[in-house]
Amino acid sequence: MALKDKLDIRDFLARGLLREKETLFLVLLAVVVGVVSGYASLLLRFAIEWVSLFWTGERTWTEAAHSLPWYIYLVAPTVGGLLVGWITVRYLPGGELRGVSGVLADMVEHKARVHRHQMATETFGSAIAIGSGASLGREGPTVALGALISSEIGQRAGLSEQQLRILIGCGVAAAIAASFNTPIAGVLFALEVILADYAIATFSPIVIASVLATAIARSEVGNFPAFTVPEYHLISVWEIPAYMIMGVLCGIVASGFIKSMAPTRAWLARVVPNRRLRPAAVGFSIGLIGLAIPQVMSIGYGFVEDMMLERIHPELLGVALPLTLFLAIVLIGKMVAVVLSSAGGFPGGLFGPALFLGATVGALFGDIAHSLSPSYSESYGAYALVACGALTAAALQAPLTVMLIVFEMTADYHIMLPLMIACSVATMVTRSFGRASVFTEALEERGIETHWGREQSWMRSVPVTQIPWRAIPRVSEYAKLEELKQVYTGSGKGCVQVVDDEGDMIGIVTFSDLQQWLIDPALDQVVVASEVANRNVLTISESGSLLDAVHILDREEFEQMPVVADDNPRKVLGILSRNAIFSTYHKLIVKHGEGDRE
Repeated sequence: MALKDKLDIRDFLARGLLREKETLFLVLLAVVVGVVSGYASLLLRFAIEWVSLFWTGERTWTEAAHSLPWYIYLVAPTVGGLLVGWITVRYLPGGELRGVSGVLADMVEHKARVHRHQMATETFGSAIAIGSGASLGREGPTVALGALISSEIGQRAGLSEQQLRILIGCGVAAAIAASFNTPIAGVLFALEVILADYAIATFSPIVIASVLATAIARSEVGNFPAFTVPEYHLISVWEIPAYMIMGVLCGIVASGFIKSMAPTRAWLARVVPNRRLRPAAVGFSIGLIGLAIPQVMSIGYGFVEDMMLERIHPELLGVALPLTLFLAIVLIGKMVAVVLSSAGGFPGGLFGPALFLGATVGALFGDIAHSLSPSYSESYGAYALVACGALTAAALQAPLTVMLIVFEMTADYHIMLPLMIACSVATMVTRSFGRASVFTEALEERGIETHWGREQSWMRSVPVTQIPWRAIPRVSEYAKLEELKQVYTGSGKGCVQVVDDEGDMIGIVTFSDLQQWLIDPALDQVVVASEVANRNVLTISESGSLLDAVHILDREEFEQMPVVADDNPRKVLGILSRNAIFSTYHKLIVKHGEGDRE
């Protein structure tokens, strides 16, 4: 065997051993993240209950809704808003994004380094906000908390950006799994919503973290799903068209939900410009709504369960109402309360509110459908269960995750057919109005692109020094045109660097720059290189990345780009060609494609 072959085999084995060590290390960190995120999820859940207990005497607002004095509805969210306003401005003075949106923004813009000040808003801020009656959910803050914990652990462990992204996926999966007691859906949420990455190397640590967090949650609160759900039956095949129509309605409501956020934020910023006072003003408004419609306060999972189990008492302000009218009023009131809470600066999630709105749409639709055709349709509880998933899938733009959550909660295969139909239709309807979800609409408003975040991280991890570059010939700025032409043609590099007395670049000469000077040979001893040089040259620093190079090439049409020293932007170290940059990019994509198949 040739020496070169032996060296190649040794190199291959060394790389494989290094990769195995890195994978093992990542799995060990995933274990830590799963345990810590599982307990953090429980801590946030209990903290919300403690705040609710302080205001209402019960662990949830739903349990206390009909026994609270009227002033609690106004005082609790207003005082909670004042505290939240102070926390938010204190720790996120620049108005940085929070929750899942903040995590996605940090994944794209800050190399998966989650803003550590979110710790205050996602723990204390969310617990105060939701426990005081803000109409939001706990899953969003829990996800952000899991991502923050993972990011901090990964940074301290010295992980690369790609490894850090995987570890954040572990924290996110653990958070969802612990919240809903759904380990499989936790994994899929991390892959579908946060990472958009289904590679085996990514999948395995996330599964481990999700399972551990679920085990921890079950050990503390029992092996119970987030909701007690009814046994599902598909009465007739003729119900399928009804579920499709309901899916369309869920998609329309989800679109309205998403698109109302930005205008409401802008309106509240004009009406209450002070960020410290805005949550308090919104909290008072939510309290007014809650006086008339108590079901809109806080998370409202108790009412969601009541709709599924068909034990609703359709009564508002002591007046009994027809079920259809009651549900329509609750739907509108909850939508307004949720949008105000989120746009008004309260920290909290939109996962839970989407479940509430979906269940309400389903119960409303099911009540009408059952009254029109009782022999061919289930009662409204079954429709509430399916629509709970359909609207959430549309709002999150994550149909696979939501289908699995509902399936894991029900453990009933019979629900899958109508659930798949309703989720798919609702998601398509919402997507026809735009690609934004409740998580990404705030990012789109700020011009943050998330659709190719994984590819960006790959490209950012490749330094310019790993892209093959060539030496670039040089001439003095005082060199005659004749000498310039000789150096240009003799080098065959397609460009020449023109330098000053210190050897620093003053410009670049390419064929297009030379073209106009080639006609008249009399100019060879008259014109000097500094007159020919193009001084408007885009360069890239030696500490730049492949992503930086591609961004520069996207802005300008040229074939060569000088690489300059960090300490002197006029000192040229070499030159990159367009072909070298995109050849490196293609090899990177192939490499990760092969990694995905391993």
